[in-house]
Amino acid sequence: MRLDEKARENLEAAERLLSTMEDTELPLHNASVSRAYYAAYQAVADRALRDGLAFDSTRDYFRHDALPGRARDHGILDLDQHDELALLYELRIRADYKEDQLPYEVAADAAEAAARIVRALVGASS
Repeated sequence: MRLDEKARENLEAAERLLSTMEDTELPLHNASVSRAYYAAYQAVADRALRDGLAFDSTRDYFRHDALPGRARDHGILDLDQHDELALLYELRIRADYKEDQLPYEVAADAAEAAARIVRALVGASS
């Protein structure tokens, strides 16, 4: 599966997790935030690879902490998209490694930010 397909798949997963949260006693906000981040990450990585850009020591891996800045520097992301990806990265760290459950509103905002990045870089689902 190509990275653009993975980006769309993760965005769909983030959105589905949000839509089913009312039907479960276990909120899946953190999982949704994590999937939203990876959707945006994979969209940026896909564009970088298609443009022949290598951000790190290998062509296939892009350091998560450096990706927003390097993508902005290479013209893949504008300043607003850079800020959204940087925020998604911070939220993913909180979602995956901290004990607190992120609120629904944060998860919904993360899914919307990821959707903007994915649609801008790889388009909607085909």
